[in-house]
Amino acid sequence: MPLSNSDIARIRDLGFSENFFVLKRRGERQLKNSMGKCVFHNGDICTVYRDRPEGCRIYPVVFDPHKGEAVLDPECPHLGEFEVTSSISLELLEQLQRLDTEKARRLRSRR
Repeated sequence: MPLSNSDIARIRDLGFSENFFVLKRRGERQLKNSMGKCVFHNGDICTVYRDRPEGCRIYPVVFDPHKGEAVLDPECPHLGEFEVTSSISLELLEQLQRLDTEKARRLRSRR
């Protein structure tokens, strides 16, 4: 799950170290997983649910780069409980744009 600057700040404010939950890869920042699950999932629930990342809030809506549009993640076990609405699609596209902008700024600042 990608993480924005505001996601990281919000979770850090809960007392978690970035080293615990942030995976950095090719200029992107993602939630770390442990044993196939998000580090914040205790086996039953999300322990940071009220402060979860933006991507988690709109999941199982994800961007399909081949179709160029928002779709439901076919691997979600609760797929039938959701639908892709125009407002969720717009929210996803705005999130992706924000993540791209943040990534570009981080990469420029490394130079």
